[in-house]
Amino acid sequence: MNRIKGLLLLIGVGLLVFFITRETYRPEAATEAVSSTVLLERIRPVMKLVTVEGDFNEMYTYRDAQASFDWLKSFSPFQKKAMLRVKARVSVGYDLEGAGFEVDEATHTIRLTGMAAPQVLSMEHDIDYYDMEAGTFNPFTAQDHTRMEAQAKQMIRAKIPESGLLRAAADRKQEMIVVVRAMVESAGWKFEDATGTTSPLKG
Repeated sequence: MNRIKGLLLLIGVGLLVFFITRETYRPEAATEAVSSTVLLERIRPVMKLVTVEGDFNEMYTYRDAQASFDWLKSFSPFQKKAMLRVKARVSVGYDLEGAGFEVDEATHTIRLTGMAAPQVLSMEHDIDYYDMEAGTFNPFTAQDHTRMEAQAKQMIRAKIPESGLLRAAADRKQEMIVVVRAMVESAGWKFEDATGTTSPLKG
């Protein structure tokens, strides 16, 4: 009888040790949660026609000095600077939403009555950083990178008027009208240009 009690006690102790060990080494439940929310605010038709593109490759130097006293700003521990290379592709053309169109349903005719000036339709850019030198008391921050990229992009935009892209787009206005005419006529409609521009391909 004592032997049976001893055996049962041994089994009980073994089970107790087993459950305690299992709870001690049980892997913790994963607490990482990944969520993704995609918000689509609006969908609208885009009627833009690119007539010219230009590639830009510019170097931009950023300097900044931060110190409690102005006389400290001249010392390197309070200064930081970086050199950036900006490569951009600028697309210039016409936004047809700003054009004047008259639609005659009776005769299936679309008449072009006016055209807006050419404009920058898009700009894609890449930025490479060179020679970044941070001061001991003036390190680079995320805000600095945002500011540098915004200034570099603005530098490219400032060079667009003198680049000749807008003038080249204006010179190709007739080619744009030819494209619009082809689009209209391919849909079975007639096209009339009332802007005073005569097509070299069609009168």
